[in-house]
Amino acid sequence: MEKTVKELAVPSAAYLVSILITVWFLVLQQITIPLNFMGLDLQVDLSFLGLPLTLLLVFRFISLLIEKLLVGDIIAPLAEGFRTVSITGFLYLISAWSAVPHWITPITGFLLFASLFSVLHKVVIEMVKGVNPLIEPVATSLYIVILGYLGSNAWLSLYLTLEASGAFASIINSGIAEPINNIIILSTVLTSLMALTGLGANHPSSYLRFLSKTVGENITRVTIINFGFLYYIFFVRNFVFTYSGINPQFITVAEWLLICGAFYMGYQNLKDYAETALVVEDVTGTWRKHFQQVETIGDPQLEHLSRLVEGFVDFGLRDDFVTHLTVLLTESGMSLNQVSQINGLLIGHRDTKPPRIGFPWQIDQHKRFNMQRRKQVVDAVLSSIRVSPAVPS
Repeated sequence: MEKTVKELAVPSAAYLVSILITVWFLVLQQITIPLNFMGLDLQVDLSFLGLPLTLLLVFRFISLLIEKLLVGDIIAPLAEGFRTVSITGFLYLISAWSAVPHWITPITGFLLFASLFSVLHKVVIEMVKGVNPLIEPVATSLYIVILGYLGSNAWLSLYLTLEASGAFASIINSGIAEPINNIIILSTVLTSLMALTGLGANHPSSYLRFLSKTVGENITRVTIINFGFLYYIFFVRNFVFTYSGINPQFITVAEWLLICGAFYMGYQNLKDYAETALVVEDVTGTWRKHFQQVETIGDPQLEHLSRLVEGFVDFGLRDDFVTHLTVLLTESGMSLNQVSQINGLLIGHRDTKPPRIGFPWQIDQHKRFNMQRRKQVVDAVLSSIRVSPAVPS
């Protein structure tokens, strides 16, 4: 506790002094500075920095207090969220300054609200983790829908502001910007549906787990790819075919090469994942075949070992299995260090916890998933055993 106080004292004092100085000079008083810009003598009122800087410092100070004084699963995302909101809030308030172009405000507004919902999403995920694995992908899908709604509104505001101000007139008049809102909506729907593949995170099927893992760990990249793909299909493609002057056959060939390359890479990744995830189904038979090569292990011992393997795979009964395996491997001439390393694979294995609240089919699926993981452990133990018959003295 004393160490925490010492680590907190100096930065807290710095933040408090900075906040007091900011409030006193930039909020409660009006300070102007002369500025010569391109031959113009200007007087800049610094009060526009008062509220943004105050918010920035206060939120970062709160983040520091959360990190140093509190513990728990939600502390890290909560502290990170306060730091992020401090920046997006600063940018949003700064954009209200009269010298900042009006079209900046929709962008900073989107960043602020997106960061707020991001914090809420991460905190909710941490709070419900372990209750039911279905909640996380559903919450993520809903979060993506909200971001899409915010993005659509931000783009409509930005588009109208740009059109009214005449900024980027060439882009507006070319028609490139018009379909973006429809693409935002379509990509949001597609990405939110893809996020629901997370429902198969603990599914016994290796292929469904691969899809869930790939999408879940790269949701930002998936969103960008979806937007880019849809924007190309519904607008850029027609523009390229009509105005680029490139032979349409070359464009079609290039498209098919990209599609084939993407499918090939996806197939290779899926194949590699499946090869490492799929396990030998006949675990008992494989153990029997392996240990029959060891002369010191008789049929009664082998039968007992087979039953222990089945008990571990089917029900997670580990203690007797580890004990019996230790005896057999020691009698087979294996060193204690090797036996310890092999048993470590079994001892270190932990079943995933079932949802605290769930459906019956979820519990059955969870049992099958843990059974498959135990099969993988048995297979790993089997592949690491290199026993040789003991030499009689």
